Amino acid sequence: MPFEALFNTARLESGFNPQARARTSSATGLFQFIDSTWLDTVARHGARYCLNPTTRAEALELRRDPLAASLMAAAHMADNAGKLAAETGRAAGQVELYLAHFLGVGGAARFLERLATDPGASAADLMPSAARANRGIFFTKGAPRRLGEVYDLLARRMGGSAPAASPGGTALAVAGGQQAVDAPPGVDAGPASPDAALKAARLAYLLLADLGA
Repeated sequence: MPFEALFNTARLESGFNPQARARTSSATGLFQFIDSTWLDTVARHGARYCLNPTTRAEALELRRDPLAASLMAAAHMADNAGKLAAETGRAAGQVELYLAHFLGVGGAARFLERLATDPGASAADLMPSAARANRGIFFTKGAPRRLGEVYDLLARRMGGSAPAASPGGTALAVAGGQQAVDAPPGVDAGPASPDAALKAARLAYLLLADLGA
């Protein structure tokens, strides 16, 4: 997975605070995993990295460990990349990967499909539950943001300029020329290799530690 995608996801989700806890959901840790997503990810990938909790409480507490959180975030992001490519027919860039983390793969696919045909539609109407929990993304000065505006906002927050607008109102290119994930359509890619995911997670952990997180 692109290091920038992991780094920026942790920055946006928790401000690099491994103890962060959301007020509106069970989201916890650097990458703000909710309980169900975290438990599923640990069940799928934890043993590969010697994460073998014996109780549910122990498994959930691992979200507060920066290294464990980074390892599972890389593995989860790789899963999402493959699934999103299968849903959309194209590789995912940073913004798409963040949408999948933020909305789930199904939600991200619905968002991107509607964005391509109607970027002026209300994002809050399409994603009411996410909008209630994340008003700062879906609303501005009390007014609902359009899908294109939400996408462009996330592109800027992910560290790149918003992509140049298409005639429909926005573009689906990778924001700021950032690296796309090479996952062929129809394939649940998973981590390209344990070593690659481990290397990315270790780099993320070291950089976060350097920043005092």
